[in-house]
Amino acid sequence: MKKTILAMLALVLILSVPVFAKNTYYFAGDTVFTIKAGVDFPGFIAFYNDPTRETLTLRETHIKMGGYASIAYQGYLNERFALGGELAYVFNYSHSNLLLTTVPITARLTYVPVQTGRFDLAASLNLGGAFIRYNEGKYFAPFASLTVTPSFFINENWGIGVEAGIMVTAEMYTKKSNKHDSSAFAGLLPVTLSLSYRH
Repeated sequence: MKKTILAMLALVLILSVPVFAKNTYYFAGDTVFTIKAGVDFPGFIAFYNDPTRETLTLRETHIKMGGYASIAYQGYLNERFALGGELAYVFNYSHSNLLLTTVPITARLTYVPVQTGRFDLAASLNLGGAFIRYNEGKYFAPFASLTVTPSFFINENWGIGVEAGIMVTAEMYTKKSNKHDSSAFAGLLPVTLSLSYRH
């Protein structure tokens, strides 16, 4: 499933570039503030230190659909690339009703191949870390996400959009740990509505 999503994201961006390659709306120094809220779906859990354990898919993860909210701020480096940061809060319940919370704090790089003034199509890469809590367990983990966002601007400043993609965290244990074989990558699939203010 994760390969299909990544392939679809890449295809949308590749197909859009030739059509709008000459159009630019943004300039270096322009900024965008975005608030997002929506849902996230369980994607997969891959145990990379234990070849005897298969990757768990959406139905096998024992995690229910959850919620997602974030705030992000970015400044344009040039006409197509923006750099900034994002703070998010993600929650899910397990099938045994235990709460899983993830609080990612990331740097965010955005590429906007399509920009008409009224419509943007952007791809964003987030890298950073996340504070994760499940039941009584707490840890800090590497975090990454890749998303695509089509946005429609109702006037010069305000826009609404839909963002979808994949976010991945890693739970890592050393060889000396008795949990070494439980080291894993976990993927969630967020779908959110976004409200952006640009100036």
